[in-house]
Amino acid sequence: MMAPRAALERIDIATGERKKLRGAVQWSSGALWRGIRLEHRSGGPGEVSEGYLLKHVIALKLGSPFTRELYLPGRGWKPQRIGAGTVQVFPARVPYALRWSAWWEALVLEVAPEFVAAVACREAPQERLALRAFVTAEDRFMAETMLALEADLLAGSPAGRLYGESLGMALAAHLVRMYTDITQDSQRDSALSKEMLSLVLQYIEDHLETDLSLQHLADLVHMDLYRFLRSFKRSAGLPPHQYILRARVERAKLLLGNPALALTEVALRSGFASQTHFATAFRRMTNVTPRTYRNAAA
Repeated sequence: MMAPRAALERIDIATGERKKLRGAVQWSSGALWRGIRLEHRSGGPGEVSEGYLLKHVIALKLGSPFTRELYLPGRGWKPQRIGAGTVQVFPARVPYALRWSAWWEALVLEVAPEFVAAVACREAPQERLALRAFVTAEDRFMAETMLALEADLLAGSPAGRLYGESLGMALAAHLVRMYTDITQDSQRDSALSKEMLSLVLQYIEDHLETDLSLQHLADLVHMDLYRFLRSFKRSAGLPPHQYILRARVERAKLLLGNPALALTEVALRSGFASQTHFATAFRRMTNVTPRTYRNAAA
């Protein structure tokens, strides 16, 4: 979990200045995940002058419901009742203003427009990928996925950044499907060929101890990220992050057979960021700690 430092920005139309989003940041994912940033924010009564965000922002309301007013150019101020679990979409570069008179708390997800464009598999101009403006919805998938990202972050991301990035891809695909007018090609989720799957699996095995990137794996077989995730799962039976986690645990089992290797060394050679991450992932996968496994195998 990253230090609570505000990073999400917007442009104030009146002054042209960049300003941080309102609210105290309890924690932030920082630059951990490609294309997305998750922050837990809260604050008291206030207002936001007319301006626009530089990236898409999805807000998941936590805590008690509250009423605020949303201003849109040409449409004036309109009251909104925001209940707990409600998701609202704030598109990039669409002007708005807000004011409210109550305490609020929310998970705030920033999504880069180019990340959404990559998922949509379009080389069209960004404006064709614009999200529907300021949709407020009871979006269960979005809410549960954002909460899953939060849980992973608070647990120290034991499976590494791949898990969060996979969830980010699913979120971006959901945004394209539910909050744009783009129709995605349903034929793009065919399985990888045997040659392509073999290439990817061999690369994973050869680089298991490194910080593997979903983008690089997709580049190996010349696929966009979203298509690669779906095709890999169809071919291997597991999403990439789960396959890699299992492979790392299996390598760790082999290395634990060498009593001369410290647990920290086993963790690093297996591709885990730390012994703590290693112990958490190993226990979840095997129901025993690495030390217990080593002792039982001795």
